[in-house]
Amino acid sequence: MTKDIIQKHRNEAIGYIASSRLRDAFRILRIMTPAQAWRIISEIDRAEEAYALMLRYTADGAADPQRNEVYAGIVSSMYSLLDRIVREATEADSPLLYFNIVRYERMQLETMSQLLSAYRKQTDNTSLFNMAMSGGSARKEKDQAEKEVAERRIFNKVWTEYPLDTDSVDALNSVFADDSLPSYFKEFLVSALLLGGLEYYEETRLMILLEIYSSARSVLALKALCAAVLIMYRYRMRPVSARLSSRIAALRDTCHWERDLKAVFLQLIRTRDTEKINRKVRDELMPQMLKLRPDLYRKINDTTAVIDLSEMEENPEWQELLENSGLADKMKELSQIQEDGGDVLMSTFSHLKTFPFFNELSNWFMPFHIDHSAVSESLGGGDTIGELIASTPFLCNSDKYSFVLSLHQIPEVQRTMMISQFDEQNINLAAIQSSELSADDKFRDNVVNKYIQDLYRFYRLFRRKGEFSDPFASPVNLTQVPLLAPDLTDAATLQLVGEFYFKRGYYSDAVILFNDLTGIVPPDASLFQKMGYCYQQSGNIDDALRYYSQAELLNADSVWTLRRIAACYKLSGLPDKALDYFKRIEVRHPDDLSVALNIGHCLLEMNRYDEAMKYYYKVEFLDSGTSRAWRPLAWCAFMCRDFSVSRKYYEMVLADNPTAGDYLNMGHLNVASGNIREALNFYKLSADNDPDRMEGLIRSINADKPVLQKAGIDISVLPLLVDSMLYAADS
Repeated sequence: MTKDIIQKHRNEAIGYIASSRLRDAFRILRIMTPAQAWRIISEIDRAEEAYALMLRYTADGAADPQRNEVYAGIVSSMYSLLDRIVREATEADSPLLYFNIVRYERMQLETMSQLLSAYRKQTDNTSLFNMAMSGGSARKEKDQAEKEVAERRIFNKVWTEYPLDTDSVDALNSVFADDSLPSYFKEFLVSALLLGGLEYYEETRLMILLEIYSSARSVLALKALCAAVLIMYRYRMRPVSARLSSRIAALRDTCHWERDLKAVFLQLIRTRDTEKINRKVRDELMPQMLKLRPDLYRKINDTTAVIDLSEMEENPEWQELLENSGLADKMKELSQIQEDGGDVLMSTFSHLKTFPFFNELSNWFMPFHIDHSAVSESLGGGDTIGELIASTPFLCNSDKYSFVLSLHQIPEVQRTMMISQFDEQNINLAAIQSSELSADDKFRDNVVNKYIQDLYRFYRLFRRKGEFSDPFASPVNLTQVPLLAPDLTDAATLQLVGEFYFKRGYYSDAVILFNDLTGIVPPDASLFQKMGYCYQQSGNIDDALRYYSQAELLNADSVWTLRRIAACYKLSGLPDKALDYFKRIEVRHPDDLSVALNIGHCLLEMNRYDEAMKYYYKVEFLDSGTSRAWRPLAWCAFMCRDFSVSRKYYEMVLADNPTAGDYLNMGHLNVASGNIREALNFYKLSADNDPDRMEGLIRSINADKPVLQKAGIDISVLPLLVDSMLYAADS
């Protein structure tokens, strides 16, 4: 069966299951299953027999309080069977890294428990006591290398084994309960469980992760929660078993559940900003810094200048240089984004992910620890700097490895000097860490933030990232997960997440949450204002007006709301209604330049040219330096047949960066004044400045004919003028 046929059958089966046509879904499953796959056939038989029995009870009218639960179990088993069928059909010849590992593991004899048992012995061999007793750096390096090979092998086994058998589940549970094993190894396996769970849904993996969250220490627990949440979101349309529902219900009674879940939700949402931050650093900050570089160089080489760079912010000359360049504002903005949990280091460290270390998939998920061979080789035994990097709370694990690996490229003399300076200064690492993250809540947030950053880097930067389904490819909205929605749809959470989306400009997402919020909080003018603004920014003017009007009912004194309503009516082609609102604003702000200009525009659209001119003159009076009123003044005077005033303003416009439309209107004015020769000159200038040349001019003249006729122009002369220009162009 070819890959295309498998995919076709898979889509058919999913469609039938989703539309509750299980009989047809069973038929497709049987077509897809090869005759030699007797285990799968046997499981299909059992599932269909259970379904037939349920149908018989239903047809007999028997009361069955567990019918929904039984049905969900059958559907869940069908999805699982479908995954297994597709996986086995793909396994033999797929070039994907996942199936390369699957094929390798098929040829190995060790079970999960055997691999983990052997790893326990290796961990004991590399303990500080045993390493001190064995002596010899060569032996230590060999033992560490063997241990890392075993860790990679176990990671790959956990990642690709599907489904996990009872022996593997028991072995994994014992690992997470074993205090003698290093914590980094347990965190490492959490990522393997996540990676495998994202490949194929398996409730058993979820149950392991949720058990880790409920019983482990904070770092491991929070990573397990992140992994469980991502799997649940990925498969949010799958039916939920009673066992899983009960497990989540039990977790709700724990003290940290609600807060931790919301922290994970917010950090997942913040990943949406990462690419925007990258662009800001790449396209705005870095170019500004490069432009500033020559000035900085001159300052440094100026013997009269203060050269103490450590006092750069306090030095008025430096501060002025930064502020004038706009760099200071951008750096402050990025600093605020980082304080809010934004990933401002992605663009910096993305260039340091080309080391061979990152060619190995499992290394992307290895928590940073100074015993790792990559660290010891790069630092050459510099434990102090290694511990400092390990304790740094603002770097995720893969960035810590990037930083250490980049140090290896520094000449040995400088590297040795740097390490010795750290040793001499005797830095108190515990004090640094405690000062950075003093509160437990802040610490827990940081763990979640950094783990999600590690995951994000893998899915965006791994050399074979195209082989993986990126969970960050589209916005992650955990309120769409039925099991988690009750914990995330309270007013405070909806408000917090909605405000985040609103502040960052994700208006379509913000309005969904704000809409949910309206059902659980009293009517609020500010909320309706934001909903109206979201709809307006999304181009939905009718809904924007609806919510702005509700905001007005609750707070009729808000000038901001009145401005928005007026703008929406104007965009909707209703200048008369817009005029009413602009007039109301004018009463409160009679000298507002923008209001006067918009009133003039509304009157112009309503063909009330005399009144419009009064407001355009007012704009000129309020701000003599503005040219915004010149064009509409010239046009209104033209429509009022005051050609001398119109000419005065068009001449001012033509002296100030004119457009093709300006030359066109000057041509119209000269036709109306009887200056045909001048009109032809201006029409030619209009054509010369129009991208479509003469064709553009002809379209513009034809579009203006109804208005020109009202202004008293004999429009029958216009085609003659156009032909005259065309003949002149031919000669």
